Amino acid sequence: MNIRVLAFFVLAFLVLVTPSWAQLSCNGSSDGEPVPCPITFSPGTNETGTYDFTLVNGGLLIVKFDTVLTPFTLTVTLSFPTNEQLQPELDPSEFPVPGTVCVQYQGQPADTCVQYDLSGSPALPVKNVDYKGLIDLTLSYSVPVGYNAQTPAFGHAPGDTNPPAFTVNILDAYSEATICGLACSDPTMHGKIPTPSSLIGLKETLTSSNTGCPLTLMTTNVASGQKPQVEVTLQEGGTCGGTGGLRDKTASISVSAVDNGGNFIYPFPSLKNVEANKFHWDAKDGLNEYDISTDGLADGKYQVTVFSKQISPQSACFAINGGVPNAPVTCP
Repeated sequence: MNIRVLAFFVLAFLVLVTPSWAQLSCNGSSDGEPVPCPITFSPGTNETGTYDFTLVNGGLLIVKFDTVLTPFTLTVTLSFPTNEQLQPELDPSEFPVPGTVCVQYQGQPADTCVQYDLSGSPALPVKNVDYKGLIDLTLSYSVPVGYNAQTPAFGHAPGDTNPPAFTVNILDAYSEATICGLACSDPTMHGKIPTPSSLIGLKETLTSSNTGCPLTLMTTNVASGQKPQVEVTLQEGGTCGGTGGLRDKTASISVSAVDNGGNFIYPFPSLKNVEANKFHWDAKDGLNEYDISTDGLADGKYQVTVFSKQISPQSACFAINGGVPNAPVTCP
């Protein structure tokens, strides 16, 4: 499914779950050209907005405010710096320079970035005045077939500078669940920010040449009274399924719900914190391991994605039926 179909799916899902959200969408294109996309947020109901730039190969950005206090309009405008123009705006302490570039969007020139610039009316909304809490962001975009994400990153430029200075990587979840045949794939990034300002999807060069073996998933035996878990095993280096694995202290994990077609279902589900989002190291077997609590997850299919500074993203799937996890299962 391509990103345009994903846009329709997400909007349909929002309409089904919360009818008032149907008003909070904006098509950021006109005659095949990107245009500023404004959405008016208001207290109580209109607190999530979908900025749809898929018709101009600009991705789909979903912005959710925890609590809106006063009405305001938040506008997202696309800009298209080149990687050469982007490099001076990256903080090298957060994004290695050289080595960090923007993700390549399907349909955009190879060296062209897609940047999301946020502005407000009557002014940029202010935390604890116009809204409370953090701003939740979900970004989906199409990339060419065979594209190597390496180490994904979600760049945020706090403050109001021109050009924006990207100093923070806000990525806390990543999915490659949506597959669109032989044409492309649709990664999805997630992160949170305290104040609205510019955003960009990035990828960093891997810090090692480690080989990532296919993820292994299995249900685990837990003590009586505890909720079931799915154990994720990541082996890097050595003989896959054998010995010689290497420790990865940079590996992070996220879980996304998928439909029977393998399409990402918004939003990322909330997970109980079992491992503090870090793998533990089994030195005896040379394996990186992580236990996912399935407590609170609805019946359905889920994709596990591991992303790291040492290997490109790896994915595998499990299912829950009648509250009981089944792992592994074939990804849709």
